[in-house]
Amino acid sequence: MRLRGAAGAAAGAALALAAATGCTSPAPSASADGRPTAEAGLRNSDPEVRQAYDAYWAAWLAANRTPDPADPALERVATGTQLAELRENLAHSRTAGQVLLGEVGHRVEGVSDAGPGRLVLHDCIDLDRWLIHDARTGRPVDQLGDKPTQLGAFTLKREGRAGRGAWLRSG
Repeated sequence: MRLRGAAGAAAGAALALAAATGCTSPAPSASADGRPTAEAGLRNSDPEVRQAYDAYWAAWLAANRTPDPADPALERVATGTQLAELRENLAHSRTAGQVLLGEVGHRVEGVSDAGPGRLVLHDCIDLDRWLIHDARTGRPVDQLGDKPTQLGAFTLKREGRAGRGAWLRSG
């Protein structure tokens, strides 16, 4: 299973950000435990969707440690404009002599339908521990240390025939 799609975002990350805030607490239409409710139009993601999403992020974080625009792992999780944008971000980081180190926090709110074979995954993304560093010295670059949690909306489509195959990010 692979995840592919659109990009843009904070600290050089490639994210399709739907909003800059709104993830600090459960949405008004979420249950007391923070899980999506029917009124929110969200449902829990299938394990295969979450696995693909996690694989995308693992590859993206690893690619930012070098950064190598030709990293072959990116081709397993991204395609089309998404792959081009990831590579462009990595090339920019390399030219600037910067790497991104650390981790990204996720709180997947759920998924919603976006047409036949398509889903939108909603994730509250915490970038506080994913920081830009000087590639030569390893020291953090001056940057905003306390970033607001960001709501990311990622469009996914199923690749393959008759509803089978991998879930992919699409742009």
